[in-house]
Amino acid sequence: KFNKVMRTILISFALLVVSMVCKAQDINSIFDKFKHRDNVVFVDVPKELISLGLKSSGNKESEKWAKKIDHLRILTLEDANRSTKRDFKKMIETFSWKDYNDIVKVNDNGEKVRIMTQGTDELIKRLIICSFDKEDCVLVVIDGSILPKDIDGIVNDTTIGK
Repeated sequence: KFNKVMRTILISFALLVVSMVCKAQDINSIFDKFKHRDNVVFVDVPKELISLGLKSSGNKESEKWAKKIDHLRILTLEDANRSTKRDFKKMIETFSWKDYNDIVKVNDNGEKVRIMTQGTDELIKRLIICSFDKEDCVLVVIDGSILPKDIDGIVNDTTIGK
C-alpha cells in the first residue's frame, strides 16, 4: 500500500514538473517572470505607438517598418541585482529554442548575442535579439510580418563601410 501511495506521489510530482517546463517554454514566460522584478526595465510598445513614432520621423525607410511591425517588447536588466541577472541568463540558456532559427550567434569575451527568427523562409513573424555580458542583459522581441531581405538590408546598412 505504501508503494502505491509513493508511486502516485512521484507520478503527480513528475506531471507537475513537466507542466512547469512546458509553460516555461513560451517566450512570454520570460517577460512574465522578470518584468516586475526590482530594477528591471520592461517596455511594451503596441503597433499603434510604433506606427505613430516611425511615421513621425519623416524617414521613408522608417515608415516602411511601421507597416511591418505589430508589437515590440524590450526587457533590460542593466540595473538589476546579480541574482536576477543570473536567473535570467539561466532561463535563456535552458529555454527551448527549437521553434526558432538562429541567424546570428556570437560569443566573444563573455559577451553573448543571439538573433533568432520564427516564421518561414518567406516571412519572419518574430525576431528575437538576446544579448548579455557580465553587467547587462537585454531581450528584444519584435512581432510582425518582416521579409528576410529587410533584415539583410539592415545588416548591410549598419555594417558595410564601418
